[in-house]
Amino acid sequence: MSRGKHHPPRPKPANSEDFLIAADLKKDRGWTETQIKSFLAEPDRTARNPFSRKAAPMKLYARERVEAVESTEDFRKAREASRKRQLAARERSLAKKKEAVAAAQALELRILREPWEEVQQRALDHYNSRLRRSQSPAGPRTSQARRDRMTVNYLRHKQTSYEAELEEFKGVVGVGEAYLVVRNRILDLIAQTYPQLKAECERQKFDAPDLPDGVVL
Repeated sequence: MSRGKHHPPRPKPANSEDFLIAADLKKDRGWTETQIKSFLAEPDRTARNPFSRKAAPMKLYARERVEAVESTEDFRKAREASRKRQLAARERSLAKKKEAVAAAQALELRILREPWEEVQQRALDHYNSRLRRSQSPAGPRTSQARRDRMTVNYLRHKQTSYEAELEEFKGVVGVGEAYLVVRNRILDLIAQTYPQLKAECERQKFDAPDLPDGVVL
């Protein structure tokens, strides 16, 4: 299988044109680690790793032997069984993600409403209290767009149930998607409570979500 112009050939040891490395088998030919161990066992050759002399030798598998294994009925059955397991796992994961998203959509969110002038001042004070040495404090001359951004951030993290609601999803499959749903619902709630912040709330929906460590979409 050609890797195309966007995928340059993987570095290999010298004189290994008729051999495949594990990455070739997995990425280009769809093998799993278990299949490599079961059907190929020991490599046909080993060679010094081209990336580092300190790294373990690279295992090389003869292309002819690989193709012979791939033509066997046992290998075809093993590959089909592997694909069925992967599909079932994906379906289970998708179902759990849908459950997490549904739960996030059903959460009762709340916000503590404050007078507009007060909430903006509180947002600026909160921002200034967290400044690093290289940052400039916000003040009367701060642009309205920047003040709106500070105010939305302040409301999201300090004056709503945002943080508490997200705690519900730690460790749950689909947590990244659930976080995104809750974040966007909070932004909608802020925009409804403070129409002056609607444009900034809509803008923040397109920002990369600020997810906790270890949480991915």
